[in-house]
Amino acid sequence: KKTKHLTFVLLIMNILKTVVLVLAAAAGSSALQMEPSITNFEHQTWAQGARVSLEDTIEVTFVVKTCPMARAKLEEKFWAVSDPKGPDYKKYLKLEEVADLLHPIKEGKTLHADFIVDFLNNQEGLVKSTSVTKTRDLVSATLNAKVAEEFFQTELYHYKPNLESHSSLDLIRANAPYHLPDELASKVSIVDKLIRLPQIVEPKLDTSTPSLRKNKIGGDDVFNSCSSSKCSEATTPAVLQAQYGYPTLTNVSSSSSMACAEFQFQGVKDEDMTNFIDTCGVTHCEVDITEGQGGTQIAGVEAELDVEYIEAVAAPIPLTVINSISFSLFDWSQNLNNDDSPAWVQSVSYGNDEIQQTSTEYMDECNEQFMMNGARGLSVLFASGDQGVWGRTGMESDNIFHPDFPGGSPYITTVGGTQFLTKSTLGEETTWADGGGGFSNTFAIPDYQADAVAGYLASGVDLPDASQYNATGRAYPDVSALAGTANGYCVAAKGRYEKVGGTSAACPVFAGHVAILNDLLFARGESAMGFLNPWIYGVAGPAGAFNDVTTGTNNAGFGNGFTATTGWDAATGYGTPNFAAMEATIL
Repeated sequence: KKTKHLTFVLLIMNILKTVVLVLAAAAGSSALQMEPSITNFEHQTWAQGARVSLEDTIEVTFVVKTCPMARAKLEEKFWAVSDPKGPDYKKYLKLEEVADLLHPIKEGKTLHADFIVDFLNNQEGLVKSTSVTKTRDLVSATLNAKVAEEFFQTELYHYKPNLESHSSLDLIRANAPYHLPDELASKVSIVDKLIRLPQIVEPKLDTSTPSLRKNKIGGDDVFNSCSSSKCSEATTPAVLQAQYGYPTLTNVSSSSSMACAEFQFQGVKDEDMTNFIDTCGVTHCEVDITEGQGGTQIAGVEAELDVEYIEAVAAPIPLTVINSISFSLFDWSQNLNNDDSPAWVQSVSYGNDEIQQTSTEYMDECNEQFMMNGARGLSVLFASGDQGVWGRTGMESDNIFHPDFPGGSPYITTVGGTQFLTKSTLGEETTWADGGGGFSNTFAIPDYQADAVAGYLASGVDLPDASQYNATGRAYPDVSALAGTANGYCVAAKGRYEKVGGTSAACPVFAGHVAILNDLLFARGESAMGFLNPWIYGVAGPAGAFNDVTTGTNNAGFGNGFTATTGWDAATGYGTPNFAAMEATIL
């Protein structure tokens, strides 16, 4: 009873606080509440600390509104350059062309970005520094946090993760709605890094008991190809190459490039990279370029998993790591939007549920960034998540599935998860039960996958109850790769070895295959693959260029989920890489 009473009191206090802030906004200059659909400001894996002081600063990103006609032109260009059967296929835009399309410089008119900068600088004591991307769509501002409270008409607090492995993090966020003056709100879509915090999820450890294999019955030797005793019966570089058939690269095109994005204040250590080379028999594992912030702060399993396995597949293609200490996709976008020659392949193991402080405005602005990337010829891949159909929110009393974002975006490629049907045995794969997959509650089925999804829904496979998902939504994943913990990935991290699983492993593995395909294209004087999905659904999938996964359900071990079947399905997409067959589709 005491717990219920306390919960009720806290609820009333939060309501009163919101009312006070709204009244304060009304009493001052006219202001508009931004992202009004967000009403929950609790953070499951973060603890609220002290309120900000005058000594604190907060860095935020003002996302500039785009003229609807200009956005429509961007989307038209995005689809045109991505259609393998269209006349404009691979006729990509340069960075300055994207900027001129969305935010052209016109004589006698002030750019929205310049107006935002000037407006901020005119607020007494607010601004420490500002910067604008080359694409003129993102304004980064470092602000005095205490003055920012008044400016945004909200309250700002320090937040720390509940996980001990991330205890050094300290981020400032609002715990109530935020507002902008009307004259600024007319030019700003959202302010990022002000309210969103992700539910932190670490790679899943392989806690299975090693088999008794004195006589090597029921398993293949290649699963012990990393020499550490901690990595027996593991997915290793040798396992991946034996299963998927990608080549070992020696010389690569000077145009080839790939990147991983990191959002958990994690970096990599040279010592760990060297240990991975020595233990797992790879010839090359290193980061060539580091961008953003936080890259060398903390050596972490998530970052080293990404780096070690995209390198295991596609080294020595140059690798860039893009870091964000603020858990913001717009930090990643800022790097791309300031880079005239970004890496052609972008692997991102990051996401939230659509319902987790993820407003429609936020998702729409992310989608605009994804379209900008695709129009420039970048292949952007996101992990589908590691909680099956239930998402990071988990299974709730309404029994409704929780689709992922960006996994459910129509403008990126989403990579799901599999594991070996028989543990420690090369060959057939099955659905990893924890692999994310399903249907967006926000975005409709895009044309490129309409036939594939219709085929799945009409296939006769055992489907969940119709009330649990939106059958008219964008379906995902598009493809998959090994992710399960039955044979976890052998990772060298923080001076030791661990076996871990997750679609955060599958994503860089599949991305590495794409980087190799690009390298083959560059060697022939051709352009990069670009946005992959029209090729996946229109060319490669129908041609059987993937290992079809036809068993298993992604229900995370309880309740309903989506079951794999022949062809595309909402558990594993079109399946896992078959490099020779994928290569044949681009010859």
